[in-house]
Amino acid sequence: MPENSRETARRRTLAWVVALSTAALMFDGYDLVVYGTVVPTLLADPSHLGAISPAQAGTLGSYALIGVMVGALSAGAIGDIIGRRAIILVNLAWFSIGMAATAFAHSLTTFGLFRFLTGIGVSALVATVGALVAEFAAPAQKNRLNAIVYSGVPAGGVLASLVALRFADSEGWRILFAFGALPLLLLLPLAVWKLPESPRWLLVRGKQQRALELARRTRVELPAVPEPDTGRVGFAALASRPLA
Repeated sequence: MPENSRETARRRTLAWVVALSTAALMFDGYDLVVYGTVVPTLLADPSHLGAISPAQAGTLGSYALIGVMVGALSAGAIGDIIGRRAIILVNLAWFSIGMAATAFAHSLTTFGLFRFLTGIGVSALVATVGALVAEFAAPAQKNRLNAIVYSGVPAGGVLASLVALRFADSEGWRILFAFGALPLLLLLPLAVWKLPESPRWLLVRGKQQRALELARRTRVELPAVPEPDTGRVGFAALASRPLA
């Protein structure tokens, strides 16, 4: 293949990776902020989830952050086993379903549970897309492209505020959470179609033939074949003797 055609193919692949990762993190940012926009409604009207005190509202908000911690610690270990692409696809569906379920919650217990589960999916995406972008980008591009991708988080926070202004009535809080489930319908099918696995991850895991085939298709340059990665990550790394 001519050099200019190779470069065009590489740029097209990278553009899809960056665009899909940015969109995913935008909905992540939306999820992290949207709860704050509905708290006044939940405090003022006990018909939604029951009577909520300010202290209980703060506790409910922390459930998602606990899920974020669990997902962040787990994503690296699981992603190194099943792949970056699989983690992204699974967690796009995971946090979208969590948001949809939250929209139909009718008690504090179910609301808190769904917020916790949604937080796991949110943080798993945040922890994975940066690695995927870095494995597709040229060394000189990594910092710039990751800055673009992670700008999706604050952009999603702004989006949550704008949507909340539109649905500010008493029942609108359910629509706000249902809106956060849109990636299941809009983004996930596109990611299944256009988001490739990382050839570098395949190479590290000893899947050399698949790595070479995917590298030829995406025009990603592969390094010399490394030894299989057997290091500990995630919870296993935290439990290892040097970090105990």
